Amino acid sequence: MKRCLSVFLAVLMLLTSLSCLTAVAEDKVCNCEHMPMIYVFGKQHIYDDPHAENRRELDGLDAVWAKGLIGEGIKKFAKGLVTNNYDDFIEYVATNFEEKYAGFACQDNGDLPDNSTGIDYSWSPETMIDDHVWDNVYSYVYIYDARQDPMEIADDMHDYIESVRRVTGHHRVAVLSRCMGTEMALAYFAKYGWDDIDTFFSYSSAAMGTTIFSEIFAGKVELDLDSINEYYGTKYQYDTTEKRQLILTMLELISQLRALGLTEKALNRLFARLKTDLIPRILKASFATCPGYWTMVGPADYEDAKAFLFKDDADKYADLIKRIDEYDRLVRQPMNELMLEMNKDVKMCILAKYGFQMIPATVSQREQSDDKITLKDQSFGATSAQIGKTLSTAYIEKAIAKGHGKYISPDRIVDASTALLPDQTWFVKNIRHNDFPGMFYDLVIRMIRADRQLTVNDDPEYPQYTVFYWEDGRDYWVPMTEENMHTEYQHPTFFQALKGFFKALFAIIKMKIKEK
Repeated sequence: MKRCLSVFLAVLMLLTSLSCLTAVAEDKVCNCEHMPMIYVFGKQHIYDDPHAENRRELDGLDAVWAKGLIGEGIKKFAKGLVTNNYDDFIEYVATNFEEKYAGFACQDNGDLPDNSTGIDYSWSPETMIDDHVWDNVYSYVYIYDARQDPMEIADDMHDYIESVRRVTGHHRVAVLSRCMGTEMALAYFAKYGWDDIDTFFSYSSAAMGTTIFSEIFAGKVELDLDSINEYYGTKYQYDTTEKRQLILTMLELISQLRALGLTEKALNRLFARLKTDLIPRILKASFATCPGYWTMVGPADYEDAKAFLFKDDADKYADLIKRIDEYDRLVRQPMNELMLEMNKDVKMCILAKYGFQMIPATVSQREQSDDKITLKDQSFGATSAQIGKTLSTAYIEKAIAKGHGKYISPDRIVDASTALLPDQTWFVKNIRHNDFPGMFYDLVIRMIRADRQLTVNDDPEYPQYTVFYWEDGRDYWVPMTEENMHTEYQHPTFFQALKGFFKALFAIIKMKIKEK
């Protein structure tokens, strides 16, 4: 009995001491100027076993697999042209995707698969440390499994933000979201509010949808052989990896199709007959059962996408549909109203990039973009001319008559006045989706440190329209002018990029030493 009492008292003392430590941590207060920032990443690769030495990406580009698929697939496709029967082609492609993504897809109800697949990341309140004093963009990085229900991710993000607040002693934090991370951040705001948020910075947002997911989910697929040739021939002209070999295979495929005398019109007639049976099967074997990926379906395509993918088996996926409908109801549909309400209490900054063609596989492939997401969607509504064109003289004259002339870009491609927050939306020309110029860091820090909402009119170094390019191994991000507005993107070589990285790294180290 005494021994039991001693154990009980020891446990009681331990719990009491832990609660005291927690109270001390929660009472910590820091009023320094270095606002802790939480960087909400875009989607990360899913591995068959994230902790295994020989782990394999389940959703990454497998050039060898794709090259083999294309090589054999063209033979079966050609046979279908002759026999007018594409069953073998459809079965071959669909089976290959089902085998490739085995273990990746979520369960029919939208739960994560019951296996070892996942992301190479984890966090816990016990391992959280105070590391916010140097304005390091990467001190607090929140990463998630993009397959998961975004409303469940919001719960985990809430715990993460609370842990950052506790360990740093700051009541309010800044949130920087990139690509798909914006949807997850907005799901958090919709569910938990923004009382603890000082600044929200959205970078290349996918919240209004990404064409490659949105339109393909809705079956809005269109082939343009010239666009494919132009897009991949330009994008990977400096690539020396296996991707380059895949691209060469694709371009060779285009040549073969032309040699068969098939025009884009003829191909799209054939493709229309195939997509109803093939695309839903491919998507349900990979991304379409994952609630997280449905966040990248735009509001204009959402209902069409559900009808296209689930029209024949809505009962089977009823629970999944219920989950994605919840995100639609709480986040996608009221998104603009949500952000406008946030703008009353939170400093807001939206950054969009353009100057590149979309992936040439959908009906919106000629829209201005960062090569992944249209400028309109990134900016929450800005208007732009299509690739290779400018806004018409009549359009610009009408904008000027409305008093919106200041929102027209010097290159006459973009009109920011139609964006949700036109005075808080910045545009950079010639930066691809996956590029991160060093000057972006400066803009983020200026926004966070500001004691008020900054606008595109506050800093001549960061006006509404800027141009990005490489020179002598260093990246530049300068105000757009009549002289530089037609500057074309010059992809840095590997050594230029490496040199630029080390220059930026040494500059940051030098700055930190100076601040000390």
